[in-house]
Amino acid sequence: MSARAQDQLERLLLALPHLAEDTEIPVTELAAIVGCDADTLLGDLEALTSLDRDIAGHVESIELFLTAGSVGARTSHFRRPMRLSRSELAALDLGLGLLLLERPLEERGTVRTVRRKLREASVLPPARVSQGVVTRAEPTPALPVEAEGVPEPHLESFGRLCTAHEERRAVQLTYQRAGAASADVRLVHPWAIVRAHQHVYVVGWCTNATAVRVFRLDRIVQVELDGARFDVPSDFNVDAVLREGRIFSGECPEDELVVHYSPRIARWIAEREQLPLESDGSVTVTWPLADDDWAVRHVLQYGVDATVVSPARIREQVLATLQRLGA
Repeated sequence: MSARAQDQLERLLLALPHLAEDTEIPVTELAAIVGCDADTLLGDLEALTSLDRDIAGHVESIELFLTAGSVGARTSHFRRPMRLSRSELAALDLGLGLLLLERPLEERGTVRTVRRKLREASVLPPARVSQGVVTRAEPTPALPVEAEGVPEPHLESFGRLCTAHEERRAVQLTYQRAGAASADVRLVHPWAIVRAHQHVYVVGWCTNATAVRVFRLDRIVQVELDGARFDVPSDFNVDAVLREGRIFSGECPEDELVVHYSPRIARWIAEREQLPLESDGSVTVTWPLADDDWAVRHVLQYGVDATVVSPARIREQVLATLQRLGA
């Protein structure tokens, strides 16, 4: 195929999805969507109608209707635009926006670049004609889903923790535990810094508790480098405190979340967790629980197909969240 014919085919494939039954579009408007001038587009359309045989042997003919300054078509082929429609763009943009909220700082630039390119690839829906009145398409702004800025104190704490981890230096953490009335100071050896389920955690040895503990970055009030040095034990494995991207051991007491999944979705849950289905096709899963917020989000994502069996506080939090959403 010559370069001219290839360009012509691409222009036609871009133009035809905008032409539908009872739809007429001004030639100048359609040419602007395609990215050429009106005369070039008219030449492409005339070349298409002047073919003396069907395209590719068995493709039905395409009927074009050219009026004064407008064009319409009747065809069951080439209905799919080569570029994204507005609804497809909005769905992808929303998904990327939510992904942006979850990804670490160093990966957000790539997500933003993809979002920008997707928006550039969108096309406008065609104008509609009803009783002689033309309704012109208006561009719809993309969904404004953006990642919140990271507070400056968190960035400063993160920088000091990374320095301490690399230099094997202990740190004094002023830490606000979940549910605690006030913060306390701990001397910690930061063995690892990990990201799990939208949060950054410090995993290491707490000299106050004389045990391995996990500290969430957004609960750290202050970080001060200490003169003490440490070595990471050879048998330490950070994966031991992670499961499927979630922290399951830390400063929280040991607890379990028990969820019953309905037969409608149980098959996939059971397959993922390698558990047998119950006689009615449902499945009940026991999860290690270290984060109540995660438990509520996990249950809500499955809607009516997930029921909290225990603990009661999670069931009450799910109900309270639904009531707030309903209000």
